[in-house]
Amino acid sequence: MALNLSIIQSLMSVPREAADWQGQRLYIAPDNPAGRNLALLLQQQGATVLGIVDNLKQGTDVCNHASQSKPYDAVLIAVSDFQQKIAQGMVQNGFVAKKIWCCQSLNPLQFQPYKASSALHKLKALLQQTVTLVLDLLPKTKIVYYAEKYADSNLLVAFAEHHKLHKNLYLVVKDAQRRFHPAQIDSPWRVRWLLQRAKVLVLDHESTDPLFNRIRTQAKVVQLWHGLPFKHLAGNKHFAHILDEAFVSSSSWFNQQIFPGMFKAKHYLDFGYPRNDALLQRSTERCWHNALPLEQLQQLRAGKKLIVYMPTYRDNGQNEHPIDWAALQQFLVKQDAVFVMKTHPFLAPFDDLHQQQDCDRIFHYPGRFNVYPWLADADLLITDYSSVAFDFLLCNKPVLHFMYDIDQYAKVRGQFAIDKEDFIAGSTAETFAQLLEQMALDLESDRFAAKRQALRQKFSMVNTESCPVLIEYLEQLQQQR
Repeated sequence: MALNLSIIQSLMSVPREAADWQGQRLYIAPDNPAGRNLALLLQQQGATVLGIVDNLKQGTDVCNHASQSKPYDAVLIAVSDFQQKIAQGMVQNGFVAKKIWCCQSLNPLQFQPYKASSALHKLKALLQQTVTLVLDLLPKTKIVYYAEKYADSNLLVAFAEHHKLHKNLYLVVKDAQRRFHPAQIDSPWRVRWLLQRAKVLVLDHESTDPLFNRIRTQAKVVQLWHGLPFKHLAGNKHFAHILDEAFVSSSSWFNQQIFPGMFKAKHYLDFGYPRNDALLQRSTERCWHNALPLEQLQQLRAGKKLIVYMPTYRDNGQNEHPIDWAALQQFLVKQDAVFVMKTHPFLAPFDDLHQQQDCDRIFHYPGRFNVYPWLADADLLITDYSSVAFDFLLCNKPVLHFMYDIDQYAKVRGQFAIDKEDFIAGSTAETFAQLLEQMALDLESDRFAAKRQALRQKFSMVNTESCPVLIEYLEQLQQQR
């Protein structure tokens, strides 16, 4: 009866909530932090989670094909931009379309039934496939920097510096949320045209887009990624057809010990990260493109100490941080400091600096902007599990890890890539009271300089500018036959 009700609700396009899944036998997709978190939430609501559906992953509870599945009532897809493509792939692998539901929100938990593509969409897809085959015949000659929706700082800084020297290269942003650079190209057909003309393709993300994954087998792909990880990453090792030209990072140790197990590439290059150049330069030398201006930073500081807080995005949707803003304001006045918080673009979609209500020492930096030119002048960085902690080692200034939810975070994210002792190079706090206490100590004296030096040496951190050597390498690739 429960199964029939599920199918009837799907046919009627009736949305479902958490309570509707009590006692139901479910599969969750995909096998990533968002999927794992959704599985935990549904188990807490009384559902029976049979496993995870993902045709690219392996694991004791991972199901690649419907033939491997147990009898189930529904398959639920976690919130993402690729739910339609994930659902299409599951149908191709034998899962029943009428039993597939897409999660629309986590708080509250809400689901909509998957709707198969219409005849018009199928015709459009056929036309795109035909165009792709025709464009495949054209010569590949161009250097293309590629992003989807959001151009992150590594990619954008590298392109901005490269574009100053040569104009015959391209920043292509598919489904762009905004203008990240005046030379940006985001027209859908121009995006397709340039991607298929790329000889060298530079990116800092992974993608399930079929066109992109086809093109990356034809171009020399240089992966810049987001930074050195504390948390484990799936990378691209589960894509059988992928072997990128190069993977770039800021650590030869990570390139030898960690990244080959996550990303497949012919070469692992310790050029450093383009965004880190700002941490090594004087303020007037930094790339201020897509960053709030130097004059605004100088006006904000006006001789005060600068604290920058950069928390990691939580896949479980729990992105409210345990901070008493009024108490923090009092602390900052006493310390003669200002506090700038930079969160994920999803959480800070505005384009200017926002002051916390009733707090003239606390500000929120726009999430889609590059904060590294400001971070370079920070007296103290506060973070948790973010790769920025490694980057900030180049500044040789105190780092405070505010890990108020480490147990829950570990449940959602799974195993960490390295030991906690090799990640934390400063003070730690798990409560707001501890945070205030450790901030005061860190602003008073530098207690962990020796630990930071030890980690810089262990990881062989690159302390020279990235963009010049990266640009030279890309142009050499372009000239190769």
